[in-house]
Formats: sequence, C-alpha cells, structure tokens
Amino acid sequence: MKAVIMAGGEGTRLRPLTLDRPKPMIPLFGKPVMEHIIGLLKRHGFTDICVTLQYMPQVVTEWFGDGAELGVKLTYFVEKEPLGTAGSVKNCMAHLGGEDFLVISGDAVCDLDLSAALGFHRTSRAAATLILHRHSAPLEYGLVLTRDDGRIQRFIEKPGWGQVFTDTVNTGIYLLTRRAMDLVPEDQPYDFGKDLFPLLLSRGAPLYGHVADGYWCDMGDCEAYLDCAADALSGRVKLDLALPQSAPGVWAAQPIPAGVSVVPPCWIGPGAELGEGSLIGPHAILEEGARVGRRSLVQRSILMAGAAVGDRCTLYGAILCRSSTAKNGAVLNEGAVLGAESAAGEGSVLLERVKVWPGRESAAGARLTASLIHGGSRGGLFFGDGGVVRGELGEELSPEALMALGSALGAEGKVGLGWAGGEAARLLARSAGCGAAAAGAEVLVHDGGCPSAGAWLAGRYALPVSLFVEQAGERSFLHFFDRRGLPLSRSRERKLEGAVLRGEVRRVPAGRVGPWRNVSGVSAAYAAEAAKVSRLDRQPITPVAVSVPGETPADRVLASALEELGCVVLRKRAPGVPGFAAEYGGLRLTAWDEEGRTVDSGALLTLVSLIELDRGGGRVAVPAGAPAAVEALAEGRPEAVLRLDRDGPEAEELYAALPWLRDGVFAACRICARLGQTGERLRTLVGRVPRFVRLQREVPLRRGRGEVMQSLAETGGDARGEGVRIRSGEAWIWMAPLSRRSALRVVAEAADMETAAELCDFYVKRAQELDRQGTDGQRPQ
Repeated sequence: MKAVIMAGGEGTRLRPLTLDRPKPMIPLFGKPVMEHIIGLLKRHGFTDICVTLQYMPQVVTEWFGDGAELGVKLTYFVEKEPLGTAGSVKNCMAHLGGEDFLVISGDAVCDLDLSAALGFHRTSRAAATLILHRHSAPLEYGLVLTRDDGRIQRFIEKPGWGQVFTDTVNTGIYLLTRRAMDLVPEDQPYDFGKDLFPLLLSRGAPLYGHVADGYWCDMGDCEAYLDCAADALSGRVKLDLALPQSAPGVWAAQPIPAGVSVVPPCWIGPGAELGEGSLIGPHAILEEGARVGRRSLVQRSILMAGAAVGDRCTLYGAILCRSSTAKNGAVLNEGAVLGAESAAGEGSVLLERVKVWPGRESAAGARLTASLIHGGSRGGLFFGDGGVVRGELGEELSPEALMALGSALGAEGKVGLGWAGGEAARLLARSAGCGAAAAGAEVLVHDGGCPSAGAWLAGRYALPVSLFVEQAGERSFLHFFDRRGLPLSRSRERKLEGAVLRGEVRRVPAGRVGPWRNVSGVSAAYAAEAAKVSRLDRQPITPVAVSVPGETPADRVLASALEELGCVVLRKRAPGVPGFAAEYGGLRLTAWDEEGRTVDSGALLTLVSLIELDRGGGRVAVPAGAPAAVEALAEGRPEAVLRLDRDGPEAEELYAALPWLRDGVFAACRICARLGQTGERLRTLVGRVPRFVRLQREVPLRRGRGEVMQSLAETGGDARGEGVRIRSGEAWIWMAPLSRRSALRVVAEAADMETAAELCDFYVKRAQELDRQGTDGQRPQ
C-alpha cells in the first residue's frame, strides 16, 4: 500500500520557527519531524510515498531527495496554489492508482499502530477510515462520534466546550479508497474534514473511525512542540532518538564534562558544549553544535543547531532557533522564543511567550513584555462563556494585547468601536483602534454607550466586526459582534485568540493607515429603530404605562425606545405599573409585572417567543441555553423552534432577523407593542408562558471535559447541539462544559422548585460519579 505525506503547511502558529523552513522540517532530536513520520511509515510497511508540497518546497526536496537513504521511495507533488487537504491528495492520484492508500500529516508527532488501523479498514470495507485518538483537551480538534462498530455518526469541527460529547479527535490520518477520492474535484480547493467526509456521510457511504493505540500530538504551536519533545524524552512516544544512552534517561553524543550537572531526561547532540557549573535538564534538548556557558540553567528547553547560551543565563520552557544567542545573564521565561540568528541582549528578561523575530536583538538589560518586531502580549486573550473576553487592565488585558487584537480585527477592512464605564475602557478601546488603523482598517468610533448599541451598529452598517469595551470597577469586558449583530462564531474567536497569542501585528505604509470616523447619534437611532420594527404588523397601539427606573446607558436607551413606541415611561417604580431593566449592557431584559413580581430573562425570552409563534406560522431561533419551555409553546410544530447550536446557518439567519430574541431593548418594545395592541396586562401575558423553575449548579472536574461529556452522552438524551439535553417527564436537564475552566454546568428546568432541585442534585451526583470513575482508572458504566 502506498502513502501520502501532506507537507505543504506554512505553520503560522509556529512562527518564528517556520519563517525560514516549512513546518514538517522543524528539527526534533537532530532530524526533521517529517523524518520521524517516514520512519513510522516504513516500520508499518509503507515505502512508496507521495509528498505534497506548497510552502518552501525546495527545503523538503533538497533534504530528503528521492528517499533512498531512508529506505523509501519519495515522489513529490508541488501545488502552485493551495488546494486544501483533499485537493492536494487528488493531485497525486495518477501515481496512487486504484488501490487503497494512507494519508498522514508530515508535521505530527506520533507512534500510532498503523497496521492495526489498516486491518480494521480492510475488515470493515470502508470507503474511508479516519484514524482517531483519545485526547484529554479536544477543543482544538475536529471531534468524531462513532457507533460501537466504528461507523461514523457525526462530525463536530473545532467545537466549543458545549459541543464536546467525546474525546476522540480526528488525527488527520486516513485510509482512503479510489471511490471516495473520485468525489473530489480536480484542480480546486477541497478539504477532507469540511467537504469530502460530510459528503460521504450524507450519502450513507461506509465511513468508519478507528481509535488507534499509541501517541499522537499535533505540533501546532511552540507549546505543543515543547510538549512533544518532553513526551519523547519521557518515553510516552516512541521515536528514534539516534544517540546512545550514557546514563538512564540521558542520550549524549559525547561524554558529559566534569563539573556539569545533568538531570534526566536530556538529549545532548554532537558537538554540544557545556560550561562548568551549568545545570542541564530535565527535558532539555541541545542540537548539534549548541553551546551553554558557565553556571547557566537550561530546563525544558530546546537549543537548535548552533544556538548559544551565555554565562549565568536562566532558560525554562524556551526555544532557541538556529544560531540564536541568549547573552550573558539573560533570562528566558516559559514560551519565550529566539528566532534564527536573533539575540536576547545581556541581562535582558523575556517574559512568558515573548518572541524575538529572526535577526533582531533585545537591548541589554531590557525587560520584554511584547515580541520583537511583531508586537505581542504577556499572555493571550481568551473568550469565555457567552463569547466575552474578561480581565483587568495590566493583567489579562493590556494596551499591547489590544493593539494586537485590533490588528487582527483590522484585517477585515472596517471596525466598529465603542466603550463605556471608565478611562480603562477608553484606553483599551483606543488601543484596539490604533492596531486596526495601523493595519489599514477604517475605524468607526460611535457614541452608543452600551454593548447592545454596538451590536445594533454592526448590523445597521454591516460591519465585518464591532468591538465594545465595557468597564465595571477594575474589570473590563470585551464584546464582539459580526455584520449581523451576532456574537462571533467560535472559529473567528479562535483566530483572534491565536493572532494575539502569536503576537502577529499587521503594519501598512503611512499612506495606507486607516482613517478614524466618528458616528454620532447612535443611541437615538438605535432606540428609534427598536420602536419602529418592534410594532406588530405596524398596527397602532394604545399607550402603555411602564417604568424604567435604571440609570445605566442601556436603561436610558430602553426608556427612549419605549417613549418612541408611544409608551408613558416613568423613571421610577410605581404601583400597578409593569417595569423593565436592561441588563448585561442591554443584551438581556428583566421585568416585573403589575404586582411587582419579577420576570427573569429566561421567562421573557419565552414570552417574546410566544408573541412570535402567535403570529400565524411564526418561527423562532433561540440560544443553546434557552428554556425548554420555548419548545413546549410550539407543541405539535417542532419545526417552529430552532436552536443555534443544533440547527446551523438556518437558525443563525432567523436569529439575526428577530432582534427581540437577543436584544433587551427590542424585547421590551416587542412586549409593549403586544400589550398596547391587545390591552393585556403583563401579568396575564406571562401567565400564558408554561410555568418553569430553573436551577443551575457547577461541577468541578478532575477528568477531561470531553471524557465526562462522552460518558454523559452515552447515558441518553439529545446531544445534537451544545451540551446534552435529557428529558425527564415534563422536566429537562441541560449539561454543558464551561469554556474557561474544567467544570460542568448543570441546569435543571421543571414546573416547581422541588422537582428542579431533585433533578439538579441527581445529575450533579451523576457527573461527580463519572468524574471519579474515570480518575480512578475505571471505565464508567
């Protein structure tokens, strides 16, 4: 059987390591990563190998030649334009012929049992077999759900934690037939995960997944690169380390000099020089010709060929590329990287994840908190639940980080920008705007005053992206919206996280710097449109008296919108008058009825859904965590209620078209339009909503979130969307992982508090049992 190695990747997340070489050529124990893959293929009988190339192809061809020195035959196929994963393999079909073949990435580190996978593929007579791996942190990968016999049921591409129902990830290693590849078009971009496999699944073709024994790691970024190296030294992955062991856990090409302390495991290549009093290891790799000065500490770090560390240096978790130098007294913290022929100046300190690009040098004694030249930040920006980035100025959020963020946003050409709450919010927003303008984007600064106004502006102007920074005390919150006024998709969130983490900052010449434009009167225009479009069939309404006592910017917009609708708005609570409050910057609504009873945001969302469903054939789309009571309203019309996590683009388009389902100001106008048209009281209208109580608990986890979710999904319930939904009589349980920490959210919904509490307690205990069983080494039942 023949094999294909996909080796065309540029490896942008590994920069600056990949600025002078393609990703498969990153060195690992004295040889390129791709050479370890060739060794794996050879051990399992694959010796006729195609190699697909696109980025710096000559670096690969000049190193490997025809493959004869490695005992294999290599045939190269170079793409002039990127063809995608499946498209690049389609380009090899003339050589592969009509027989089945294997596809593998040239930049992964693995020792999977390919022979067992091949046997499974032949036995199952699959059109395609995906080799899967159990991963404790599956969020960055495509998940694959299979039946007991391995037949694939569903794909979840780059999931959020709420969609993690299994820990089996797609490794990008496939066994394929000619009949599967016949579906791939010629000479055009086409992807296995996004295009071919979903097509095979929709056609009912025999598509299987095989969970392979062994180790697999996608060497996607610098942290993963270090992890792979440490795992190999620790024996977790079987690689050819190509050096003799001079002591247990120490692979060295020459004797260790006297006066040098080596803590295993370590790998010390040919010609490496170690200064007296230095401490090397554990998990240190010194490639050929690397040098370490006197009394220096090098732990969990990689020194590539010719890299040098001066006297009295400290390296922990650092990577030094070819011929780079850490000068005397330099300190490189975890994640720090020196690009090829770059230097950390004498006595300089590189904080976490700071990178120095090739040919650059930090000043002597400098304390670098950002990368050279390309910017960066002390850490990264990470989206939490609800698509919001949270943090404090100078800690999780800094002007440098917002500059990098703005640069990434600016790549889309136009950015909306607003802020509220304090000078920290202004600083962060302005920093993002500077980054966007420096990248050539037009920056629209608006006076909306609250996040919901920023969302409305994004939809009104069809902005590719809008950022609103909200400050509350010491903490700030970054809200992002797309051109429809919706939160960003998880894939866009990931791109932004990665851009900031890698310190990628775009710069344009002075003549192309983007302009700043002020957009004024946004709050008034937003309020006027909320009143206008929320009228039911444009019917006149009888004025309704309501109270809006809040003084936040969102409350002021809410009061203005209701006045525009024709309501009599009181700015304080009054007996017998229903009232509203805009929460979460106007993105949610709470209310109280004529008797002062609170109506929470979940009940109000259900109420607005009722108004929509009442309108003769109306349909609604609701978020993942919306009450199950919405479906109860549409009993007998299951197609009338869509969920964003479950029903894809159709649900998103409907959700975008019904702003009262996602915006507190629009929701209040919609409800008051109904009250003014029908003469109902708010209490009467709320009485039409199925009575329900919701309780929520969090369960800290010791196991991986994917493992626990898989175990829960196997107990039954609906796992088609975010989290798992389980019906219990007339009650519901919804369980989903949290994104910011290893914990599970358990939400019980029932007609009364007693039932909700009982269900919540039961499933909290169930989740805890599954978590304990997994950590005790038992398979959950």
